[in-house]
Amino acid sequence: MSDWFFMLGEPLGDSERELARGYLSGLGIDEPAPIEGVADFVAASRIVSHPDWDRRWWDAEQRERERLRAQVASDRDPSQTLRALSPGPEQAAIAHGAAAVQAARIGGSDPGLIRAAAGALGEALYLAKLAELAFEAPSHPFSRKLELFAGGHWPLGLVRGHYYVF
Repeated sequence: MSDWFFMLGEPLGDSERELARGYLSGLGIDEPAPIEGVADFVAASRIVSHPDWDRRWWDAEQRERERLRAQVASDRDPSQTLRALSPGPEQAAIAHGAAAVQAARIGGSDPGLIRAAAGALGEALYLAKLAELAFEAPSHPFSRKLELFAGGHWPLGLVRGHYYVF
């Protein structure tokens, strides 16, 4: 059994809030966004589908992703890079299984949201590996985001000036 998602719905500690602040700050979002914990799957679903979802963090993440891709591409053989960044099928199965188990444990049953959680974890793993291949510091925002997942949480996004972590 994986520890991914094991803290969904649990209150955030100071270390999780600092990781989230470091992630946002590392992406250039420096205004102090309150870091909010999310208590259940219903609230998480509302947040990820909220019409006022703030794209700034997503756009900043995509810009950083492209910057790292270009850096890695200039330093490495493309096939080597592809192998390093390609997850095995077991990684996807583990992510989905962990999200489904935790959903069942705390009363979530939306298969779409479970897939979204697993997909978000897969993307975080990819981005953290990309930062590693680019020889970025462990304080890189993609590493911090993965640390939130490793701590059992799911970073959801920025909505109306608040950053939500499930």
